[in-house]
Amino acid sequence: MSITKFTEYFEGYFDNQRQAFHAPREFALIEVNHTKIDETHFRISQKYIIDKDPYRVAIVEVSETEDGKILLKSYEDTEERLYKEGCDVLFEYDADIDRFYGTNVCKECYVEKNGNNTYLKTEAYLGPDYYQVSDTGHDPDTDEQVWGSYHGLFNFDKK
Repeated sequence: MSITKFTEYFEGYFDNQRQAFHAPREFALIEVNHTKIDETHFRISQKYIIDKDPYRVAIVEVSETEDGKILLKSYEDTEERLYKEGCDVLFEYDADIDRFYGTNVCKECYVEKNGNNTYLKTEAYLGPDYYQVSDTGHDPDTDEQVWGSYHGLFNFDKK
């Protein structure tokens, strides 16, 4: 039941136009596409509205754990579809407010930014018509945030 609901909420086009127009200095205008490839895989892309090409493209596999949580595994969007070790995000469903809440399962999803190795920290909320997410990079030694939004979650509306 919950994987069906999750994929229904997850699939589609989202943008943060309302948020970006309200707070343009804090939030760039971004669009996110989650395109279903098959029953358990999605191609995800993120891009600034003003850009032609996305700054992030990946394949995610959606599965349900034995205890009813939703696990997203990330793969490179290449022919080999290499698994991105340490980048899994685990979602739990909250029936009281009809939304999923997700976070990383560890601090081992490494991203190089400006010549420095950082780990990715993800926090996300997914509802029937919205997707709120924060992806931030942190120093592996100090846990200090070194990139990403310093103003909170991006608030994407499903179109």
